Formats: sequence, structure tokens, C-alpha cells
Amino acid sequence: AFRIPTNINKLDIKDYLTNIYKLDVVDVRTMVYAAESQINNQRYRPSYKKAIVTLGDDFNYPPRPIEKSRYRKLAGWKSRPIRVLVKQEENYKLKEEKDKQIKERNLDVEKSEGN
Repeated sequence: AFRIPTNINKLDIKDYLTNIYKLDVVDVRTMVYAAESQINNQRYRPSYKKAIVTLGDDFNYPPRPIEKSRYRKLAGWKSRPIRVLVKQEENYKLKEEKDKQIKERNLDVEKSEGN
């Protein structure tokens, strides 16, 4: 099942999958979901169409990707998610240090007020 534009019909989906991907399509079912809106929060989700495609028996799933390729797309280059995680970890450590400094300052202020 996957989302498709609302202006595409079942015949278009079947033709697309058979001609482009060379798949044996047995059946196509589509459902149109109405738009959702909330007046108070002013949130709006547009309507969408969902297609469920039944394929023939001879469909073979592609092989699973190698684990290393998930983390390195090119030899020697790290993918973006790992860099983002490292940056988030650095930011978290900096925040912890700042919080620790603030707590120390507050303790110093309380001691000086108590004297």
C-alpha cells in the first residue's frame, strides 16, 4: 500500500507498474481519504488517495542492502545522520556542562546569602 496523487486512477497505476517496473499486476484497489481540519488549532491535512496493489506470484524482493552501505554511501564519506547524531551528542554535553555551572553558581549564591 502506498499514497498516490488523487488524480491518478487504477488503470494509470497498473500501466505505470507494468511498463516502468515490468511487474505483473493482478489487482489494484484505491481508497480516497477525506481532508482533516481542526478549527481551533488551524491544522489542516489535505485529502489523499491510497493504493493497494496485488502482484503476481513471480515477484522477487530485491536483496537487502549491505550494513556498511547504510553508513557509508561513498568510501571515506560518512552519511549525514551520523554527523547529526554526533552534533546532537556534543550539544547535549555542552548543555550538561552549562547546567552544572548554573547549579554551582546557585549553590554559591545560597551560601553567601546564608552567611
